[in-house]
Amino acid sequence: MKLEVTVPRFAEGATVIRLSRWLCQEGEKVDAGVQLAEATTDKIAIYIETPVSGYVHELLVAEGEEVKVGEVIALISTEHMGR
Repeated sequence: MKLEVTVPRFAEGATVIRLSRWLCQEGEKVDAGVQLAEATTDKIAIYIETPVSGYVHELLVAEGEEVKVGEVIALISTEHMGR
């Protein structure tokens, strides 16, 4: 099963973040709560965590790209990917 990782609502009125860098790579095993990406707004830096344990299936956003709150940025697979 593949689960979506979305940009969380993190501050009142914030609607867009810039994905600064990925902290995990596709195929990497991750535990729930692990920091997946670092992002910034015009005021703060945040970390986006994995919601479940599994494997990073696909990173959908390039580093440096702007993303809206609620948008899907990655997929986590709960099954081993064979890499």
